[in-house]
Amino acid sequence: MAVLNRDDWYDIARDVEWTLSYVAEEDAFPAEWQGAAGIPRDAWDAWDEPVRATYREYVATQREKDAGVYAVKEAFRRSGAFERLDPGHQAIAVLHFGGIAAIEYAAVTLEARFARFAPTPRWRNIAIYGMLDEIRHTQLDLAFAHDLLEHSPQFDWAQKAYHTHAWGIVAVRHLFDDAMLGASCIDGAIATSLTIEHGFTSMQFAALAASAMAAGDVSFSNLLSSIQTDEARHAQQGFPTLEILARHDRRRAQELLDVSFWRALRLFQMIAGPAMDYYTPLGHRAQSFKEFMLAWVVDPHERVLADHGLERPWYWETVLASLEHGHHAIHLGLWFWRRTLFFHPSAGVSKAERAWLRGKYPGWEASWGCLWDVIIDNVNAGRRALTYPETLPALCNVCQLALGSALDRHQVRPYLTEHDGRRYQFCSEPCQWIFERAPERYAGHHNLVERFISGQIAPMDLEGGLAYMGVTPDVMGDDCHGYRWAADYREG
Repeated sequence: MAVLNRDDWYDIARDVEWTLSYVAEEDAFPAEWQGAAGIPRDAWDAWDEPVRATYREYVATQREKDAGVYAVKEAFRRSGAFERLDPGHQAIAVLHFGGIAAIEYAAVTLEARFARFAPTPRWRNIAIYGMLDEIRHTQLDLAFAHDLLEHSPQFDWAQKAYHTHAWGIVAVRHLFDDAMLGASCIDGAIATSLTIEHGFTSMQFAALAASAMAAGDVSFSNLLSSIQTDEARHAQQGFPTLEILARHDRRRAQELLDVSFWRALRLFQMIAGPAMDYYTPLGHRAQSFKEFMLAWVVDPHERVLADHGLERPWYWETVLASLEHGHHAIHLGLWFWRRTLFFHPSAGVSKAERAWLRGKYPGWEASWGCLWDVIIDNVNAGRRALTYPETLPALCNVCQLALGSALDRHQVRPYLTEHDGRRYQFCSEPCQWIFERAPERYAGHHNLVERFISGQIAPMDLEGGLAYMGVTPDVMGDDCHGYRWAADYREG
């Protein structure tokens, strides 16, 4: 019997659909889960994923990739090379596993929603592979982090983080609960598949893979590269979805992209910005966070908008300004509140590193260097107690990050909104706009500082806060280089 070529049967197989007779269409595909209200049903006939995969091919490819990545992992573990890596790179690994592993598992739920409720069988078919991808990513992250437990209990946060109220994890969870767990198929595809997976995860996986390889962490680099090959495939679910949405509801397409881009930018300023510009050893930095963002995220996003007849977000100048300052502010906050972290941050401000920062960010010294000078003087004078905070920062009610951390500290101003008798505060005008366009979506949430004020955290001091966040003495953050960088400045 002759075997058909894949192209002879693929379209028939992926377009399998049936006419429902025992239940109404709107009951089988509820509008709130599908998110396709206002779009003609036959419009989805044009939905076409660019990556054509069969189950046989998918399994064979993934098996080969897993065999390779686990083999490298085992060889690296046996070599004992991890303990010889720079502490800054070790911090990147802890931060990645703690902040990302559970997101991969949450993404299984989003892909399952696509597989069950998406408005076309083509999309439902390819989403099955997306589910399997995200399960694979979760398993990889947990397996790799488990191997590293022998080096530090901080790697346990790959499993533990999402079950705590650590302030950084609250920020991560707030975004992804919004974009994945509480989103319809269309909203989730635009926010997650298109904005985050097509753009921002290239920074988290491709850029970190390159820096990890340069640092000598072959295992981590191989893991990230392997995951990115999957991301590049199932991220494509966003493009055909945007094409149809933009054709039938241009305003909604514009708003979904504008909301998701700013929210993703703020989060990755915390997850990737410090890692690229401060934690990566100086000799291994290929590009700055700003340069990578412009080349790999900002420019491609502009092309996506232009290709679909959409405009740049109204806040685009704020994005460009934030790329100059936002992650520097967040980095300073992470290091200053280091005892509230589950990893050891790198200060990254030795004389050589400061020269690099000035070259990449001309305004860095005036905005941030002078603050580090105060810290350096206190460290060198034996006044380390003064390098710890005495109070908590006010937090944004959308991104959950500190007020004043989106832009240059000289541009700080209040952004306040009253809703149902409660005052909400925001780090920036875009976060305020996101809240005001859908206050019912965000109004019920209390950030960590508001939980202190309302008495949810007791005792109302550092010890009570650490206990509430699950940060124990064995994982509590401190300067990963033991403050040795400050000696640069004692030598004149």
